[in-house]
Amino acid sequence: MITGVDYILYTNKNRDAFIEKIKESITFWKNPYIVIDNEDETTDIFVSRDEEMFQLMDEKGFYVDELSGEGPFLLIFNSGYLLKENRVTLVLSEEIFESKFSKLVFNTIKSIL
Repeated sequence: MITGVDYILYTNKNRDAFIEKIKESITFWKNPYIVIDNEDETTDIFVSRDEEMFQLMDEKGFYVDELSGEGPFLLIFNSGYLLKENRVTLVLSEEIFESKFSKLVFNTIKSIL
């Protein structure tokens, strides 16, 4: 079950440069668990605090940890969307106006575009 709140963003970075910036910029978790799944024209980048959070996402969808307020998120990198820009869909557990953590993730991703 995949559920979440989608935000559409754009970047002129290529896929590999974008992924490297993600790895460098996720500093709110000490050692985030990242799973990259390449599709035809999209690349799914799943990010969670650890492997357990990732596995729970598989069971629950995009959820929020009750103790920390954190949750896993997904970036869908679409390199076939426009000629000069790539589309990035950010999928969060909660809306950025309702969750400090979702806003933190949104602002982090937005800053590297």
